[in-house]
Amino acid sequence: MLHSPLIRLLVSCVMIGVASPLWAGQLVDIYRADTLVKSQAEAERNAAARATLGEVIVRVSGQRSALDHPVIKEATGKAQNYLFGFSYKSSNERITVDGKSSAAIGLQLNYEPRAIEQLLRQSQLPVWPAQRPKVLIWLVAKDESGLHLAMDPIDIQAMQQQAQYRGLPLVLAEAGVAAGDLWNPDRATLEAVSARYKADAILVGRYAPYNLGPIPAAGAANNALSTAAGVAQGQGPWIGDWQLFHSGNVQSFTDETPEVKGLLTSVIDRAADYFANQYAIAPSAQGPQAIMLHIGNIKSFGEFKQAQAYLNELAMVQHMEVAQVNANGILVRLTTEGDVKLLVTTLALGRRLAPAQDNSAAMSNSTAAAIAKDAGVDADAMAELDQALANENTSSSVPAVTATNAGSAGSPLMYVWQK
Repeated sequence: MLHSPLIRLLVSCVMIGVASPLWAGQLVDIYRADTLVKSQAEAERNAAARATLGEVIVRVSGQRSALDHPVIKEATGKAQNYLFGFSYKSSNERITVDGKSSAAIGLQLNYEPRAIEQLLRQSQLPVWPAQRPKVLIWLVAKDESGLHLAMDPIDIQAMQQQAQYRGLPLVLAEAGVAAGDLWNPDRATLEAVSARYKADAILVGRYAPYNLGPIPAAGAANNALSTAAGVAQGQGPWIGDWQLFHSGNVQSFTDETPEVKGLLTSVIDRAADYFANQYAIAPSAQGPQAIMLHIGNIKSFGEFKQAQAYLNELAMVQHMEVAQVNANGILVRLTTEGDVKLLVTTLALGRRLAPAQDNSAAMSNSTAAAIAKDAGVDADAMAELDQALANENTSSSVPAVTATNAGSAGSPLMYVWQK
């Protein structure tokens, strides 16, 4: 019953230039690699490309195992073919080649996004879009003298370098929580203190030398001395316990490494693996998906264009078509590379569309008419779809993502536009 009017209604919308709002997450330059070379010769640049293509592949796919794929291995030999630009800059560092040290030149390699994405799809590997969750880091360590908030700059640098390699934006928390409170983290308190950083996730790290015994479970009693002094080194191996708070969920990681630096780089990999699993667009044998999305709280034609631009800019959205416009909101059909669950996760990261709680945020009839006219929606077909949706008892509540009909014409996802 819905098939005929939908075919008549789904008219392509043309995205116009509007000022992009600042939504959550952070855009990361995932197609760029920086390295050092000894000269500007073409052979040097090609060798640098072969050495850095793997870094870009891991960052864009979110998969550390991607480097083992035979198609990726073959592409590495001709890595220069995947570049669209490069630039040089002066450097104070030195480079050692064949045992000889010489002044280094900084080289920035910019890879072609479409070529990289095509390579990943050819390899049946996922694509993790450049909009990445920003992670707030809280760290506390324990040694013979007690608990410490201040960390070794060399260890922190190693953590930041690994985060850059994986394309994960980090924010290091400043003082504001006592070391003892971090050693026994209370989630509600930690989230309240962390709110000012406007991060998308919180990562709490606790670590200590193995010879001091196991790290207690979160919330266990602790009487260790708290101090802000530096952590003594050379006491390894070190054990680490990590808690990642994200979207109401808690992920826990544990590790043991000879040095603190190993703990910090390892947890970045673990966190990046988790987020890639949440947000990466995985290849599917089902092909493009059709998802119906109802958007309320559109108060003006300009807000409609902002919502339209936002959805069109999502990496997983291949196409957006307006199906229905009336005073209750806008019904759109999204052609996506990815399922309903990925769309819901992506919208949660963006925070420009929120799940609807009720159906009270209606637009004016004049606004609805202007939007419908601009979208080219046929009035008779729209009325037909209105009746069809009414016959299907379309619910105004948020459908469960696990429902088989969630995102269908009879049960669209219900969202409201956030100002």
